Amino acid sequence: MHVVSSLGVGGMERMLLQLAAEQQEAGDRVSVLALRGGALEQEASARSLRVRVLHSGRLSRGLQAFRFFLGERPHVVHVHNPTSLHYAVLSKLVSRNRIIVTLHGDQDTHARLGTALEWWLTGSAVIVSHAAGKTLQLSRHAGRFVVVHNGIQPLQGNTHAKGDARDEFPVPAGALVGVMVARIDGRKGHTTLLHALARLRDSGTNVCVWVVGDGSERHHAERTSSELGLTSDSVRFLGRRSDIDRLLASADFFVLPSDIEGLPMSILEAMTHALPIVASNVGGVPELIDDGRHGLLVPAGDAASLAGAIQRLRDDPDLRRQLGEAARHRASTDFSMSEMKRKYDLLYDDVRRPA
Repeated sequence: MHVVSSLGVGGMERMLLQLAAEQQEAGDRVSVLALRGGALEQEASARSLRVRVLHSGRLSRGLQAFRFFLGERPHVVHVHNPTSLHYAVLSKLVSRNRIIVTLHGDQDTHARLGTALEWWLTGSAVIVSHAAGKTLQLSRHAGRFVVVHNGIQPLQGNTHAKGDARDEFPVPAGALVGVMVARIDGRKGHTTLLHALARLRDSGTNVCVWVVGDGSERHHAERTSSELGLTSDSVRFLGRRSDIDRLLASADFFVLPSDIEGLPMSILEAMTHALPIVASNVGGVPELIDDGRHGLLVPAGDAASLAGAIQRLRDDPDLRRQLGEAARHRASTDFSMSEMKRKYDLLYDDVRRPA
């Protein structure tokens, strides 16, 4: 059973459903317990996954979770981020299962890291990048970290025409089109991107970036864009979108100038589309992208360097193609969904083995 705080649209949540579907197709009995619902409930239903979403107050949610555990009696409870760990430990009351927790970020990205008792009841702690292990500070009862990089399913053919989304969101003739997919929360570098785009505009570089996502800082980002005099020729705020693949298929590059990161699924998704990546050299990003081989890495918060990297892609179509093809190859080999599932299967077997 996978336990997650919500089924809202996000990289972690999408990855979880892909993993659960892959496990189910392999013959495992799989279910998902979500503390809150969201747009991905429909995707879970389409994948024929058994899902329970908790409702109302904390006591009622605890009882609902307990009943679900009682009915499912899972052998392994896989918790995604310690936010929902306190619900997962209720499973110990109904079966001799093993609990593992995957932390999808680092120290600064988790509102709750769990209590000593919760970690004592946990069999293994997984991190998604080696970099996260340098910043996370958990209870000593959490034991050692196991690194399992996120994986992604390869594209099953690309049915989206290159200009499909450009018909909906027109860009200037000959413009280089980028996409940024991230929550607008003040940590993903939107302000840095906007200042970089202003530099590119001032130098006469024809670049437009589609900013996909929403969040608490969206109004601030839009206000900054207006103050910099950026128009829709340079940046478009598209909000939440359910057609990420369509947008990626219509773009020339992907950008993510974050201040902090775990192992971003958005970059992996862009890699499967053979997009060259421009990203900050933070967190687990260098474990995905070798600078100059699969993309271009720049210092976080450095608008001049970010503008320079985008300008480099603008000036060199061959470089864009080479970086994109190398990125797609790496995603399909080192970061495939099947490889991630294999590593988790080994971990599940390990934690269930008698001490």
